[in-house]
Amino acid sequence: MSQTNWEADKMVMFHAVLLGFRAEASSFNLKLDVYIHDYLVKRDLKASAQAFQQEGKVSSEPVAIDAPGGFLFEWWSVFWDIFIARTNEKHSEVAASYIEV
Repeated sequence: MSQTNWEADKMVMFHAVLLGFRAEASSFNLKLDVYIHDYLVKRDLKASAQAFQQEGKVSSEPVAIDAPGGFLFEWWSVFWDIFIARTNEKHSEVAASYIEV
């Protein structure tokens, strides 16, 4: 059974989109690895940071968002505060302002 040109074009487009998603996901993973390494360094977990960098072939380039405790720590702190505000009556006023929106 032969495919029409339209069906063949759809398959080519599908594979191109799939490859694009894979490339984008790979780029996200590389960026996440850099931030994980940054977090380990800022926590003074030198051996873990070095092992992670070597095993994951993580770039030694500086992170784009250079927060004092590491971007992941800052992100986690905000996430956790808002999460607790949604699930627990005891939460900060700042977190309450986020959930009121």
